[in-house]
Amino acid sequence: MRSLLGTASAGWFLLGLSLSAAGCSSDSGFHASPNLAGEYTVAVTNADNGCMLDNWEVGKSSSGIPFSIMQQNSNLNGTIEGAAGLVLQVAIGTNMFGGKAADETFDLTAYGTIPRTQGTCTFELNAEIQGTISGDLISGTIKYAPATSNDPACASLQCSSTQNFNGTRPPP
Repeated sequence: MRSLLGTASAGWFLLGLSLSAAGCSSDSGFHASPNLAGEYTVAVTNADNGCMLDNWEVGKSSSGIPFSIMQQNSNLNGTIEGAAGLVLQVAIGTNMFGGKAADETFDLTAYGTIPRTQGTCTFELNAEIQGTISGDLISGTIKYAPATSNDPACASLQCSSTQNFNGTRPPP
């Protein structure tokens, strides 16, 4: 099966993130956002390659990936830095993520800006990070999937490739 995303460096898949802190809640139903702000170091391992991404080796891992998080209330902004950040910029058009945190979970998305085509379908590749935190430890998945229009020509692009990640930040 032909890759829908074309040639890409294996390094850009080694995108790391890391977020951490403890969330809190009360019996009244209020759920505070965990404190995720900080500088993190993460490791990622390639899992399922449902989108047939080039240079994707299931089980391949990388560590020491820097990820910086800024937070205002439950809103998060993250930046993948270093070599992984540069490769991510080349591969999808950005190394910046935005999202939300609640309780012990967080969800961040990097919206790709590089148009790609397969047949008559035009799309971008997005990366979504979903994870949980416990103290200064985080873990979860990164999902890469095409963002398509409602064009019927794009119906065959319903796929995702995933990585598992874990990481830490220095204690305050």
